[in-house]
Amino acid sequence: MYDQRRNHFLFFMDTVLFVNAMTFLSVNAIITYFLANLQADTFEIGLVNALVSIGSFISQPLFAKLVMNLSHKAKMFAKILFIQRISFLLVVAAVPLFAESRPQLMVLVFLIGWAIFNLFVGSYNIFYMSLFAKLVTPNARGRLRGFSSGAGSVFALGSAALCGVLLTKVPFPYNYTVIFAAGVALLLLDVLMFRLMKEHEADEVAKVNFNYFQYFKAVPLMFREFPQYKRTVAGFAFIVASHSALAYYTLYAVRTFEAGSTTIALFTAITGLANIAGSVIFGIMADRIGHRHVLMAAAIAGGLGSLLIVSFHGLWSVYAAFALTNICIIGYNLSGSVFILEQIPRSRLPMAISINSMFSLCTSSVVLIGSSWVADYLSFQAVFLFTGLCGIAGFFIVRGRQPALSSQQSSHFD
Repeated sequence: MYDQRRNHFLFFMDTVLFVNAMTFLSVNAIITYFLANLQADTFEIGLVNALVSIGSFISQPLFAKLVMNLSHKAKMFAKILFIQRISFLLVVAAVPLFAESRPQLMVLVFLIGWAIFNLFVGSYNIFYMSLFAKLVTPNARGRLRGFSSGAGSVFALGSAALCGVLLTKVPFPYNYTVIFAAGVALLLLDVLMFRLMKEHEADEVAKVNFNYFQYFKAVPLMFREFPQYKRTVAGFAFIVASHSALAYYTLYAVRTFEAGSTTIALFTAITGLANIAGSVIFGIMADRIGHRHVLMAAAIAGGLGSLLIVSFHGLWSVYAAFALTNICIIGYNLSGSVFILEQIPRSRLPMAISINSMFSLCTSSVVLIGSSWVADYLSFQAVFLFTGLCGIAGFFIVRGRQPALSSQQSSHFD
């Protein structure tokens, strides 16, 4: 019982630390504004967002294979996270050296460092959900994820306020150096949460050794064996596509309304407020009426957010869209993987999570890169119309009737 409470607390703190770290390293606010200050073009800014998906996509099969061959996962996960976060400090160190004197070189250094950083992101969901399914009881999953995210977002309001102060009071580029360093410091502290987890029970391990070709060959077999899972993956791809709008809200505000550092700081604050509301409400919803309803509500929020900008011209609509799309993301992050856990036996979970991530990441990469060209050659409104319709489509796909869990699958949750 003591170890169970300890692990629940560590999962709670992991989310709190991660949410605050990613406030300082917000790709949709802080990093986008940083690159805009470096005179990066639309494609480069879109590429930064796409690299999150591309890096994860490339590394998915490698980390899936690694997880499936480990009986204990927490310590290995901590090592992977430590390497990822220490290496990104080199990028942070380059900011005061090149951002002002050689901005184009700084853009290139950042893109390379960000690509390496995101290769390790491919380990996140596979390791995390394997540990979460193993160490957290089913009746506590929704509330734990919701309340931890909500608590993290409360503290993130302070982090967002600090970002605003640093952006306005500290001269460029030292303001971004401090902001990025603070984010990495929190991520390094987060590594300790997994290092300290107690993982007594050994998972059953059937040694697997597959290459990229065999990995992709296994995908249709999973879809045939679990047809509802196939529908879920399709729905999630549309929901994740709707998230792509978030990458362009800041750039749209800067170019259309000449938004400055105060507005950018407000975007990070809106993210925190949306995460607080979404996390608490969705966490309670998940345990009371199920994760499918959370995902449906999230998809509607994502669709309406983008369509709001298309329908109304004004900075207020960008603020509202930013909030709604963040609510969509928090709902997807809270319930997406757990929803898959409800459809797939725990022994097959690493592969199922990996396949879903692969499809979602591929979709996200294509939409993000394609949207950068659409924004330049057509308009931002065309981008937001497409992502809005993707959110609505995701709602209808996820809404489809869900079969009851078999007793065999349910036994894997205990």
